[in-house]
Amino acid sequence: MSRADWIYLKTTNRILKEGAWDTNEVVRPKWADGTPAHSVKVFAVNNVYNLAEEFPIVTLRYTNWKAAIDEILWIWQLKSNDVNKLNSHIWDQWADENGTIGKAYGWQVAQKSIYKDGEFDQIDRVIWYLKHQPAFRSMVTELFVHKDLHEMGLYPCVHGMQFDVTDGKLNLFLNQRSNDTLAAGSWNVVQYAGLVYMLAQTCNLKPGILSHMIVNSHIYDRHIPFIVDITFSRAQLIAQLMEKIDLSTVKEKLTAEEYTAFENFYNEVNKTKVDFSIELERARQFEEVIGKLDLPKDSPERYHFDPKIINFEKYTKQIVSTDEFKKADMIVETMVNHPKFDSVLGFATPKLILDKNVTDFYDFKSPKMKDINGKIVDNPESSFKVENYNYEQEGVKLKAKVPVAE
Repeated sequence: MSRADWIYLKTTNRILKEGAWDTNEVVRPKWADGTPAHSVKVFAVNNVYNLAEEFPIVTLRYTNWKAAIDEILWIWQLKSNDVNKLNSHIWDQWADENGTIGKAYGWQVAQKSIYKDGEFDQIDRVIWYLKHQPAFRSMVTELFVHKDLHEMGLYPCVHGMQFDVTDGKLNLFLNQRSNDTLAAGSWNVVQYAGLVYMLAQTCNLKPGILSHMIVNSHIYDRHIPFIVDITFSRAQLIAQLMEKIDLSTVKEKLTAEEYTAFENFYNEVNKTKVDFSIELERARQFEEVIGKLDLPKDSPERYHFDPKIINFEKYTKQIVSTDEFKKADMIVETMVNHPKFDSVLGFATPKLILDKNVTDFYDFKSPKMKDINGKIVDNPESSFKVENYNYEQEGVKLKAKVPVAE
């Protein structure tokens, strides 16, 4: 597991507990069967990651970090809006007849402006400041340009960055207007953490803090059972590990204050046994039902959505009132507040390893490429690798493919 996992679960738990539903509102996104994709959301989530300590990739469920890094290079390195130059198909549905997403993302990065020091596009201006004037307070980029919105395939979700250099460390404050927490809760964090690593290396700095502000952090209605599955599965794992912990072996790994906190956590987890299995099984049954909603129309197994089968808003309110959720929430809050507990429980810390020979931002090579037949494959000359990413060992195996609201 990673620190990012606990931050992710803290966010999802907050949405479940405090979120406001848009059930009675008109919404743009729809599911594959044409049903409006309603959601529950909270306002203004700010998650902070220490990039000097780990690469913040969620291991609870699979994160396609290679495709995520490829997209960030497509935007900021290639400065492209051409989906044919992207080594994934994530933008295909938004492409126009020319195969571009219009004046969005990479197109905006490439636009040049005149400064006293010369003419620069957005990313080259940031690099110039990082190399020549790192104390500058206006290292800002912006992709949400109102005059061009009507010519964009999709309004930018992640749109604004402000860089800061403190004590030789490169920090980034990242603005995101909207985030689909289940489908993309790790994607953007991985991308912009990777961008910080790259810029730090090429500008003779060290990675520092990524502060990620999400204005509208939401969970779509059909994603709720998947979130419950992930949350309770992780809480169940921690409860099982804590049952086996020998406190005498923990003392030497922690300070006296940390050990007291861990002992209290140990007692809190073990004093009242909570059986997560019943709610886990119900969530997984719901997952299987949701999976059948997306089957082809002529499939005899396809379900047609009926709110009487799963009333997601009612289900969510019921879940957060259970002892299982309260226990899971306590576990998450404790783990977020005590980073040392990760190593005590045997969790490894993911690391992003860059090719140390790269000294120019434009020389980084994507983890993905197209072969001679146009098939997307791993790039053997990639500048990136991730260590201690143990999804296959630690990830939560969901019962159905997560549906995507479009």
